[in-house]
Parts: sequence; structure tokens; C-alpha cells
Amino acid sequence: MRRKRRSLLLLILLSLSVGGCGANATPTATPVPSLPPTATPYPLPAPTIAPSPTLLPTPLPSPTAMPLPPPRRPVFGTQMNRVGADQGLDLALQAGVYWLRLAAFPWDRIEPVRTDPPAYHWEVVDEAGLRQAAEAGLQVIAIVQFTPEWAQKVPGSACGPIREDSLAAFGQFLQAVVRRYGAPPYHVRYWELGNEPDVDPGLVPPRSVFGCWGDQADENYGGRYYAQMLRVAYPAIKSIDPQAQVLLGGLLLDRPAGGQDSSPRFLEGVLQAGGGDYFDGVSFHAYSYYGGAPGLMGSPKWPDSPTVMPAKVAFLRELLARYGYADKPLFNTEAALLCRQASADCLEMQAAYLPRVYAEALALGLEGQVYYAWINENWNHVGLLLPDLTPKPAYRAYRAAASFLTTVRYQGQVAGYPPGIAGYTFRREDGKGYVEVLWSADGAAHDLPLPPGAAAFDRYGDPIAGSGRVVVDFNPVYVTR
Repeated sequence: MRRKRRSLLLLILLSLSVGGCGANATPTATPVPSLPPTATPYPLPAPTIAPSPTLLPTPLPSPTAMPLPPPRRPVFGTQMNRVGADQGLDLALQAGVYWLRLAAFPWDRIEPVRTDPPAYHWEVVDEAGLRQAAEAGLQVIAIVQFTPEWAQKVPGSACGPIREDSLAAFGQFLQAVVRRYGAPPYHVRYWELGNEPDVDPGLVPPRSVFGCWGDQADENYGGRYYAQMLRVAYPAIKSIDPQAQVLLGGLLLDRPAGGQDSSPRFLEGVLQAGGGDYFDGVSFHAYSYYGGAPGLMGSPKWPDSPTVMPAKVAFLRELLARYGYADKPLFNTEAALLCRQASADCLEMQAAYLPRVYAEALALGLEGQVYYAWINENWNHVGLLLPDLTPKPAYRAYRAAASFLTTVRYQGQVAGYPPGIAGYTFRREDGKGYVEVLWSADGAAHDLPLPPGAAAFDRYGDPIAGSGRVVVDFNPVYVTR
């Protein structure tokens, strides 16, 4: 397990929304099966029931009234340290994982010394894991990061930018990587260049797993120079695999405001320097914090957005549209609810967060959303599994969300419910009905009537027994009809 070094505290103080990006622990225990559907490992607080409304949801149109769009790829993903049976790969497949984000290609270890011709140490790459991922049908998002000492623009900073006279060597390295791993049996198609590059090297350790192309002294926080790298990297990758997809390194994307909250200017610097033509999609990160009581989550830097993601997506879409790139797809490659302590309430809130944040991902039109991380870490108790591969409540909620939302299309916000109810309606891709995800937006619990023929399920996918009614509080509920 990668431990955060003391200098990382500087960044946490500056930005509560910083992404984790650490390496997951390597478990030593034998994998255990997932929890049974009826298991409830932590007690839930009893809801306060609001008066029963008389309003019924607005009837939905017949599923056969409109032509069906072609199926889309699943949005569900996670980040692993490596792939294998000892990492719970079978549990990932059972949970409906499609996108798999891996810190796969450390340039500084693959090419520690520059020679002519270049000598690449492919033995440091987890090739067996990449093969297993491809064989399992997982779509890998491969992170390329870490600058060798001989190529560092900021001496001593492996996570920092590449020296200008070494950019051509980086392009040559990318060609070799894509030639080897874009082909069978690995089939890597998505290449993410760095991880949270909008962080200044002075705020993190020399080989930080996130950062650090940022420049606090620069008006655009280093984004223009990152664009200069893209001008070399993008054609290098495409020259080997024209179908490859190049993503910006997952942006930390701190608050778009003045003062020290300057990392959002990084992307604007990329676009101002003409970098918009040299990437296929934007990877960004959006974390939320547990607010200390059931139902509370959010970030003070992104108010009025409990999961943080809608506010960041709105910011990105507006900025991209301003520069003529409104059609660039977005990937949230790190999402989680952070728990400062592993309390039962917070772990249950992670389970409540999952249906909502994945419903939002579909409603916002994201290409993929990666839950950080697969295995639990010391950092803010994130993860779907404990180090011994015991599923957390969040795993069960993730699996249920994937079962309800993998083969659906977004229709719109739910309508016809009381003002305190929020959520989304999705149409099944087979045309045989709808799925709604509902939660309380006002903090109260609402006792709602179900439409005729509808069924309700809790965040774990378990049926909710009742006589045509369901209680909706901060824990999202699935309603099918």
C-alpha cells in the first residue's frame, strides 16, 4: 500500500477535493464470496416518516411509443492496483465492472536510462494482468506517468513535466507502448496522460502518484506546457493506433474561483494553447465528503452539489464549449465518498452515495465513471473491498446499481413526486419498461404510493416489502415499472 508522505498534507489543506490515486494494498487472505443479498453488516438509523402525499407519479409513455437507440457501453468502472484472482477479479465481474483504470506504464521505470536505440524494460509492466483484463472483457484505461530523471523539466520531480528537448523521446516511448500493448493479447485502447497534472510539484512528494505539471507562478497553472506535450504525444499514439483514445490526465479540478484555487485554469491553458485538437476526452475527478451524520455529504468548495460531480461537469462543459469543444466526452475517473473515520454510518453512506452518483453519471452523459478504489486503502477509507477481499456495503450497492442501470437510457428527471423527492427516470434498452432512482432532496423521509404494477428495491437491490408504498429518505430507492 502506498502511504501518503508528509508533504501531501500541504495539498490536502489547500484542497479538500483532492483525489486519492494511491496504490491499493496487496491482500494476503483467501478471497471470500460476496455478502448474501439479505446481509446488513451495519445498522441503519430509523427514518422519520413524513406525511403521506396523495400525489402519484406522472404516468410514463408506453415503452414501445418511441424507437430504441442503440445500446451504449456501461458506465461502471473501478481502479485497481493490479489485476488477478488474488485481487478479486471474479468479484469485479460479478459486480458489473466494465472500465478498469490502471496505473500501468511508469515511464521512469520502463526507460530509466536513455540509449540509442532506446532500451525499454517491459518486465516492470504487469503484462499478465493486462492479458487477464482483456480476456475478461474489461476496457482498460491505462495511465502513463512519471518522468525519468534524464527527462525531467523540474529536477528531482518524477511526477512533474517533461523537459522540452525530451518530448520527442516521450513520443517515441508512447509509440513503443501502443505498438506493444494496443495489440493482442492486451488490446489497450484508452491512454490517460498523467494523473491530476493540475497540481504544482512543490505541493507533493517527488514521485507522487498524482500531479504534478502544475505551475503556481503561471497564469494558467502550467496548462499551456501540458498542451505542448499533447502536440507530441497525440500524433505519436495515433500513428500506431488511429482508433486509440487519448485522455487528459484526470484533472483534480479544484474550485473555479480566485485566490489559490487556480488549478481549474490548467484546462483553460491547455485550450488557449491549441491543445483541444490533441486529446479525445477529458478525465476528471470528483470526490464528496461524509458530512458527519446520515444523509449529509458534499464539499465546501463545491456548494449545492452533494456529490460534487454535477457542478464539475457543468464547469467543464461550459469551458469546453467556449473554446469550440463541446462534443468532447467526459470520464470521471475517480469518484467516491470519503470517510475520515471508518464509522458504520459513513460506510453505509458510501452505499447510499453509489446509486445516486451512478444515476447522475448517466444523466450527465458521462462515458465512464471509475469508483476509487477497488480495494480499501488507509486514505479516507475508500474502496469496495477490504484488503482481505471482504465486500464492504459499498460493493453490494455498486453491484445493485450496475444490475439496474447498465442497460438503460436516460429519459429525464423524475416528475409527479412531492417537491422533496429528486431522481432520474431511465428507459430500458430492450423497451420493456422503466427504472427510476429516487432519493430525498430535503432531508425528510417521504412515504410515497407506488404506481400500479411498480416494484421498489433498496440500494442493495433487495425488494422492499409493502402494500403499494415505499419510504424514500437519503438512501436511494429503485422503482421499476
